[in-house]
Amino acid sequence: MTRRSLLAAPMLQVKAQKRPNVLVILTDQQTHNAWSGCGNSWLKTPAMDSIARRGMVFTNAICPYPVCSPSRSAIFTGRMPNETGVMGNNGAIPAGMASLGELFRGAGYETVYGGKWHLPKTFDGMTGFTKLIGGSALGKDMDAPLSNACAEWLRRKPGAPFLMVASFMNPHDICDWIRAHKGTRELPASAVMPPAPLNMAVDPNEPEAIQYHRTAGYDLMSQAVGIASEWRRDDMRLYHHDYYRMVEQVDGEIGKVLRALRESGLEQDTVIVFASDHGEGMGAHRWAQKASFYEESLRVPFFLAGPAIAAGVNDSLATLTDIVPTLCAVAGVSAPVDMRGVNLMAPFTRPFVASQLRYEDAGREGRMIRTQRYKYIRFNSGARPEQLFDLEADPGETFNLAPQAGTILQDHRTLLRAWASKTGDGSFLRIAQ
Repeated sequence: MTRRSLLAAPMLQVKAQKRPNVLVILTDQQTHNAWSGCGNSWLKTPAMDSIARRGMVFTNAICPYPVCSPSRSAIFTGRMPNETGVMGNNGAIPAGMASLGELFRGAGYETVYGGKWHLPKTFDGMTGFTKLIGGSALGKDMDAPLSNACAEWLRRKPGAPFLMVASFMNPHDICDWIRAHKGTRELPASAVMPPAPLNMAVDPNEPEAIQYHRTAGYDLMSQAVGIASEWRRDDMRLYHHDYYRMVEQVDGEIGKVLRALRESGLEQDTVIVFASDHGEGMGAHRWAQKASFYEESLRVPFFLAGPAIAAGVNDSLATLTDIVPTLCAVAGVSAPVDMRGVNLMAPFTRPFVASQLRYEDAGREGRMIRTQRYKYIRFNSGARPEQLFDLEADPGETFNLAPQAGTILQDHRTLLRAWASKTGDGSFLRIAQ
């Protein structure tokens, strides 16, 4: 993909039109560069690439919480997880907090949802979606039925306007893969393997909260903690190889949905959002799965395409809380004024984006502020609670500047305290005292 920065230009240009259709495509646990259109030659993702090629690609998009349920609560409300109350897996968006489905259904849209929800108690009725097909199985079993159901629904040529969410599971199956690979494995002789990550090393002065979770913490996926810390470089290469196959699998299912959209004559009138709820550790810092503020777990692919959306690459800071306000702007739907995301259709000034994290078994909490150049992380315990990375000079996050950063560190502390105060994050305000 040809890279061109749009930092000095209006974010997106969308001509006025009557009530476009909206298709939101979500994957689960896909790191930011796990698609071929960004130059990753170790996999092929023609469906994802087709969305990116005709739309806007946000290269600095983060998730608001690098775990499934909290991030999804933010995706569907435009608010931070501490505001939705979903600070761990299996929490539910509270009744009375408007979600994407409710907003669009209230504006006259036909709203359907298929696949993984992971915000129990609210799927049926309270979210404003009609359930097209549920999803709680592994991606290898769930994603094909999901794409078939979505394609069938689209081919009946629904009366516009509609909002469809197609929420796929893969590459989340990597969690099962990790549990199954507790010992070392020989590389298959027939496969060409990607390289191991360059930033595998673990900083011995890393915050204690991260060290704890890597080696001893409670893991919702069970017994997967610490596995990557024991892998050889060849184990990392096999892990990357098989993870990319899972991305390719879900890309094939996404392609079925896009084909049905096109063949039904709906594509030209449909705005498409593509994103993943959070990333995957990829073995960087010997971290596998999610639940870290390192780039691999935090940063996600995020594309917008549709009628008159200018194609290009945008390096501005974006977050998944931007989805609801942006789609409301596209469709002319009234949006709550207290959402934390922004409308990416309009020029705006954004000095930072933020993310949250809680390790539920030990009461360890962290918060993250990402400015255009730096990433600041603060945990609530330990003698070394802070990290500061210069992402321009050190994109692999291998050198913690916090012990010596001076004014830069203090500026980011101030930003984080102000954000916590603005969003009512009393838990972190207590941390930061």
